[in-house]
Amino acid sequence: MKTVILDIRCIESVAALHIYLQYALKLPEHYGRNLDALHDALGEIGQDTRIWLCRSPRPGGEMAAYLPRLARVLEDAARENAHLEIHLEEGGADALK
Repeated sequence: MKTVILDIRCIESVAALHIYLQYALKLPEHYGRNLDALHDALGEIGQDTRIWLCRSPRPGGEMAAYLPRLARVLEDAARENAHLEIHLEEGGADALK
């Protein structure tokens, strides 16, 4: 199983988040950089993939309202795609050990 660790604790904007997600998840160039496009891209994953999302327990600014929506999209995609497994962690990559 492929494992991808997404450490978004230091990301402060939605635009930066989607740039990071595109790079880390190796999403196609035409990725729309929004939650609908992310859901569609995750639905196309055909290899068993585990995604660990490390997020801040108290995000600030626009990320405070956006992270629950991101988590919901990830969880929905995992329910719909048997090749996808999602783990949400507050804190950092150290929490994964």
